[in-house]
Amino acid sequence: MTRSTRTQQQRPDQVPRLWLRHALLAGVALAAGGLALLSYGVGMLSSFEASSVDARFSIRGVEAPGAGIVIVAVDQPTLNAFDKRYPIPRMYYARLLDRLHAEHARLIAMDVQFDGKTDPSDDAALLAAVARDGPVVLATQDYPGVGILSVPAGVPRALGAVPASAAVELDPDNVLRHMIYAAVQLPTFAVVAAHQIHHPVGPQDFPSDQAWVNFRGPPGTFPAYSMVDVLDGSVPASALAHKIVLVGVTDPIGKDAYVTAASSVPMAGVEFQANALMTILSGFPLHSLSTPLEIALLFVMAAIPALVCVRGSSLVAVLSAIGALILFLLAAQLAFDGGTIVSVAYPILALALGTVGAVAVESYIQQKQIHELGFLFDLLPGSSDFFVSYRRGQSELAANTLRAGLARKFGDEHVFMDTEAIDPGETWPQRIESAAESCRAMLVVIGPQWVETKDSAGNRRLDDPSDWVRREVVAGLEREDAVVIPVLHDGAQEPRPEQLPEALQQLASCQAVQLSGRDFDQWIDELVERIHKGRIRAAKLSAASSS
Repeated sequence: MTRSTRTQQQRPDQVPRLWLRHALLAGVALAAGGLALLSYGVGMLSSFEASSVDARFSIRGVEAPGAGIVIVAVDQPTLNAFDKRYPIPRMYYARLLDRLHAEHARLIAMDVQFDGKTDPSDDAALLAAVARDGPVVLATQDYPGVGILSVPAGVPRALGAVPASAAVELDPDNVLRHMIYAAVQLPTFAVVAAHQIHHPVGPQDFPSDQAWVNFRGPPGTFPAYSMVDVLDGSVPASALAHKIVLVGVTDPIGKDAYVTAASSVPMAGVEFQANALMTILSGFPLHSLSTPLEIALLFVMAAIPALVCVRGSSLVAVLSAIGALILFLLAAQLAFDGGTIVSVAYPILALALGTVGAVAVESYIQQKQIHELGFLFDLLPGSSDFFVSYRRGQSELAANTLRAGLARKFGDEHVFMDTEAIDPGETWPQRIESAAESCRAMLVVIGPQWVETKDSAGNRRLDDPSDWVRREVVAGLEREDAVVIPVLHDGAQEPRPEQLPEALQQLASCQAVQLSGRDFDQWIDELVERIHKGRIRAAKLSAASSS
């Protein structure tokens, strides 16, 4: 079978159609979004997602805690002053309650558990203080199947005592990020405290019995006063008056401390309760983006690389994906600062999968084009199947643009464009002659002055048989198995036969194309298909003339 006959048997649709490219890219986007959605559904990246929330707290920084909540700390100076080990005798807490009541505290809530009985006189003093200074919120435990432990000092319902569950729930990575409404039946400490100051909340405010804690900052953010200083009057009355006073152990010996989303430095339980209560009083300012919007975001991120590839190259898609990632992370932080927690792990996964898939599709399409073009043109290693002819001083930019587009799709070795100067009168280099005589498609880049360009003597250069541009075009026109296509740029018109010397007049009958600056990859695809059709026509003419 001759080359011409084999070429004749190929159909134009063997060059990949745009619909195939678009369909593959759409499939990649849907697959990437689907895989990301599956990961989202099973929580595959939940640990990374949780850590990203911690990072957003860190970036946001410290927020003013407000003037409504203060902490009275059972700290090291307090233990030293009483010369006692933890737990300290309950009579000191009784004195503290009297002091806080005398300073007109708005609410007293003690994140100190008084389970069981101790010295009878101490227990009695604490009971009496709770009764006269109450209501006092007292932390206790709420165990499944056991019920609420009595507080304080084993009394089922001490006068003035308002029990609250001290339960907290850590995330799987042992970090505290949420508060819960109730562990079993008793509402948690912050919920009960909010109720006592006429700010009721219910289970409906805790989706899945959880709510994000809007941490105001790391440990030490809320104003805190040592218990011993409050007892000896060192703390001014204005620091406590009309405040919500939370009492709790801050000394490490109490072992009531947690790593939180706000800091890797453990936070005392009473500080966590302060943050939780402030979250409730602020109206739960942090909430997760709704599930439908989260899912929609996954598919949008997955589609970005595919959409870019429709109009640009895979390199542009990768760069666009990097830009989209940066913009997305900035938007996620701004949304967090505004109170909305947007998942970042799964959209990033969708973007990564979409980028890999889009690049793979572009690589497949490119290889398919090379394969099909190779079958049509009998591509051989090292052969220059595209020859770009141009006039120096006029068309370098257009020619380089054309060459780069072809080389990106088919490889540098298959595109020839002379980049070395040839002086007038110099012998036509063998390398140019060989490339012109072996190419399968000659692309003649024509600018506005291509026809009338003159030499130093004032003679038109196309009329000179030794002019190297003329020789290139003539060599292409003399080839039966090559396609010659004029590529016009910057408003140039296709030459008319009467404008050309006899040896070039056949160029006027070649169908010209305008070099496009938009959607260049698509333009290259259309150019290749036009070359393909030209090859088929040439094969038909050759077969007709030989029969």
